[in-house]
Amino acid sequence: MPGRWLHDGLPGCAIDTPRKGTTMPYTLMKGLGWFLAAFVLGIVIGWLIRSVAARRQVAKARAQQVDAIELERLRGRIANLEPVVAERDQLRAELDAGRVATSNEPVALRAPEVSAAPDVDAAAAVLGRPVVRDDLTVIPGISPSVEELCHGIGIRTWYDLATTEASLLRTMLVDAGPRFSTLDPSLWPEMARLLSGAEWQQFKDMSESAVESNGR
Repeated sequence: MPGRWLHDGLPGCAIDTPRKGTTMPYTLMKGLGWFLAAFVLGIVIGWLIRSVAARRQVAKARAQQVDAIELERLRGRIANLEPVVAERDQLRAELDAGRVATSNEPVALRAPEVSAAPDVDAAAAVLGRPVVRDDLTVIPGISPSVEELCHGIGIRTWYDLATTEASLLRTMLVDAGPRFSTLDPSLWPEMARLLSGAEWQQFKDMSESAVESNGR
């Protein structure tokens, strides 16, 4: 029989029950829906992972680019200082050659020589503070940081500074940045000459005058 007839007390009325095969399309559609949802979710998660990785790569590339720019800037500074050092060495060589050329002149006509070993105890007595030989910071305006800059271009003693042109010192300070470019090194070589020649009182007078002129 195609179906089972159930009577409700009325003649000729019956109910036909659904076949079992009608539930299969619903199950397939439900499974397909879950599959599509999982597929879309996988695509979204993959896109997010690729986006985060791409951002990290971009940030890393930018950091490397900044490091490369800073390195090039430092190389440029070093390249700018090399001609300064070469010019200073040339001037020093010319000065030494001039001294050799005048070595046969009478002592009375020769320029005063730089003291080989200045008496720092006598300097301390005149200046009123301890003095270390070849300490560039004794000169007003030369801080420990400026002294490091001088050491970087080969100026390590009072004599070295005394034989260096003020223009070269000014170039050094400008290349070091705005922190140092406002300093005036015009009197530093002369003060260094007085120190290397153990002319303590003259150095004291000049340094006090320089401090007063700067309003300190």
